[in-house]
Amino acid sequence: MEVVYIKPWRCQICGETYLGSEAPDRCPYCGAEGENVKSAAYYLEYGKVEMSEQSRKDCLEALRLELNNEKFYEKCAEEAENQISRAIFKRLGKQEGEHAEVFEDMLGEEIELKEEVQIPDNDYDRFTEAHEHEKMAIDLYLAVARRAPEKRVKDVFRAISDVENEHLIMSNTFK
Repeated sequence: MEVVYIKPWRCQICGETYLGSEAPDRCPYCGAEGENVKSAAYYLEYGKVEMSEQSRKDCLEALRLELNNEKFYEKCAEEAENQISRAIFKRLGKQEGEHAEVFEDMLGEEIELKEEVQIPDNDYDRFTEAHEHEKMAIDLYLAVARRAPEKRVKDVFRAISDVENEHLIMSNTFK
């Protein structure tokens, strides 16, 4: 019998730990590409990031966007018309929540959104609206990655924009 050794892997974007014999091809929590998942021994803890005023504003805007999207997807999952839509919306909501935590860590603060989220009446329109949410996030995140002077800010926004692009593709596929 072959012995399989399980070891810890950590995502450089969200910091979550995955246990397995090999690194996953993407972070199972935030969805970042596998190149961001490192052996836990090589993980770097970033925590709060010293950043320019513009990067701080950008991170706050991204945090609000991710929290809003998390609420949107959670509500879509609750009202989904079938188990496939429910599963997709639930997973997307969890990833948006992970992204929000990344921005909270970078900022060194948490915020809570109080506004109510409205969703369309059917899954087709929910996926259509999800497409718009993801497109808005991608546009913002790519702009931030281009202008941010801080390497950590650039790396996080690039990685999360890649994940949001996959969300965009998924929203088109399932509507």
